[in-house]
Amino acid sequence: MRNKYTLLATIVATLFSQASLFAQTKKDKDKPWYELVNFSGYVDVYYNYTSNNRQGATQDTAGTFHTYNKQFAVNAVKLSMEKLADKESPWGFRLDMQNGQNNMYQERPYQTTNSLHNMQLLQQAYVSAYFPVLKGLTVDAGKMATHIGLELLDSKDNIAYTIGYVFFNTIPFIHTGARANLQINDRLSTGLYLYNSAQGTGYTGNGQQFGYVGLSPYGDAAGGSSLTSTQQHAYADGPNPTRAIGTQVKYDVVPDKFQVVWNTLQANDNIKGRQDNSLYYLEQATGTSFPKQSSFKTDHWMIQNLILIFKPTDKLTTIFDYTYGDRSGQTNTAAYGYEPGGITRNKVVSALPDVTVPELASGLTAAGLTGDTNLSRENKVRRIYQTYQVQAKYQFTDTFALGFRFEYLDDKRYGGSLVVNPPLFAVTPTNRYDLKFQDSIGARAASNYGQIKTLTFTPTFDLTENLQVKVDLRRDWGPGQQFVDTSGRPASHQNGIIVGMVAKF
Repeated sequence: MRNKYTLLATIVATLFSQASLFAQTKKDKDKPWYELVNFSGYVDVYYNYTSNNRQGATQDTAGTFHTYNKQFAVNAVKLSMEKLADKESPWGFRLDMQNGQNNMYQERPYQTTNSLHNMQLLQQAYVSAYFPVLKGLTVDAGKMATHIGLELLDSKDNIAYTIGYVFFNTIPFIHTGARANLQINDRLSTGLYLYNSAQGTGYTGNGQQFGYVGLSPYGDAAGGSSLTSTQQHAYADGPNPTRAIGTQVKYDVVPDKFQVVWNTLQANDNIKGRQDNSLYYLEQATGTSFPKQSSFKTDHWMIQNLILIFKPTDKLTTIFDYTYGDRSGQTNTAAYGYEPGGITRNKVVSALPDVTVPELASGLTAAGLTGDTNLSRENKVRRIYQTYQVQAKYQFTDTFALGFRFEYLDDKRYGGSLVVNPPLFAVTPTNRYDLKFQDSIGARAASNYGQIKTLTFTPTFDLTENLQVKVDLRRDWGPGQQFVDTSGRPASHQNGIIVGMVAKF
């Protein structure tokens, strides 16, 4: 603890010692401040046709940001103001104001329209300071897009028009916190990120974070709402005093040809931890609650993300993206609860009505166990997922390019389907009687196969310097029948064509 406060004092002292750096040069003083501010923005609209039975007001959850099916939609409208902090003028800021039909996916909880109680219209807002350390140190504080992951929130800045399943399902989008980016030399830069939470910023109508549906602030069972509470914020980000920590390293192995990016993010965003079996069975025996304090060791979320960017020619860009995720303890329980309900005697009796199931041993009943006690509960929970993504783009002419994206989400070790997009992701296939039986006795969490793949080809037409058209030809599929066709019947895949048009300035 002493070392932590010593480090904090050193940082503060260093910042104040650099106060003279914020005196602008005479050259900058001759300019009004507003001449150093850059204005930019865009209007982004699309038409989506995906081969399932969603249309009209029915939300197409098989998409990512493109959830209006068989319709035209205003994806996003954005106005940005930015003053860069640099050596000549070491202060700055960025302000991104945005509205549109994809806003409800950028802050938690996703797929809800509750803009009255959050800051979705304010996508980013942070202040910046520049320090002449090595090749330049920039510190930002405020609300900002995440550093982790390959794709970006603005469709115009990605190879494909639509956001992929990897970006949508495995990492957060928006944080509130601070970051420091240091340019060590012309080829190497590093970043340190301190966020309120790994889950991301957002509105929590009943205190929920990461799936705590029906719970009041911070996971305490209650029926009240934080909208009417005088003690809890409805707009919440991180329930405990520990912060999420992220890092980034960028290295140009071959300048303008080959770049390596390594991102990390790790946090424990829980107040209560997942009980181990000793506490769980003690509760069963005594009827008394024994909550467990959460800890990073047992209840964490850790993400490792590697990006390799290779540009063999001026026209061709190829990218490989790999993500390794680790959710443990209460973090896993909160992330849709991919954990078996547990085998109980009563469930076995119900599933096998023609079989005589013995009573619990007298020693177990004496210890307080009942027919509803979970007899197969895991003492410790750790769920692993990995994602693989390849993207490429070839610039045929100044006005035409062809993009490619392939994704594979490996959730075999996750305990359930990681990707929430397929319409039947949490529905055990009707023909899998073996899985249905396991569901009935609590031996597994009800879900579909997972292991989703996507393939997208994107012709891009730059009609003018300010007008861009992208056409996504997309196919999503996986084992079994996780999707639905246009008649609502289970299907092994879905196809889609999404035409996006962006006017940018």
